[in-house]
Amino acid sequence: MRRSEPRGHWVLLLLGGLVLTVLLLLDGFANGAVGEAPRDVPEHPVPAPSQVASGGPVVNLAGGTPHSRRLPAKTIALTFDDGPDPEWTPRLLDVLRRHNAHATFFTIGAHVAENPSLTRRMLRDGHEIGSHTYTHVDLATAPAWRGRLELDLTQRALAGAAGVHTRLMRMPYSSRPDGLTAPEWRAARRAG
Repeated sequence: MRRSEPRGHWVLLLLGGLVLTVLLLLDGFANGAVGEAPRDVPEHPVPAPSQVASGGPVVNLAGGTPHSRRLPAKTIALTFDDGPDPEWTPRLLDVLRRHNAHATFFTIGAHVAENPSLTRRMLRDGHEIGSHTYTHVDLATAPAWRGRLELDLTQRALAGAAGVHTRLMRMPYSSRPDGLTAPEWRAARRAG
């Protein structure tokens, strides 16, 4: 009895299916459609430590000890999250330029990779850039390895798009220190 070898077209079909599956998974991860559990908000969240929750809106985690700062009286800090967006970011940059105003943009790494010229324009116009993770993942519920990967990919996207590295970060789904829960605070410390 002769043993038959698989026909070449079956091997190619299997290999093509495998490549397609890997590409779909990578695309899903890069665009935030794969790998993130739904955000589960506890009914009575445990707050972050009092030195953070009662401090100002800027928290510095350098050196291991958290320090928070408030802005001087009559000072406004303009911040924008989730860009750069090819439709809205240019309009926003035009308005800021007209009014000689500057802002901090907390960018999503995948959007930076898709819109590198907008990232360069933000910097050229004198704005600050911070990280908002690569896919807008909830760092409080993501495993530590995923958080590190998200922040690293964002740094790489910023370096590739504009040759910069940032120490600024705003956690997705959290906009105020007094709103940080204990899991969000732990995630911020890991990212710190």
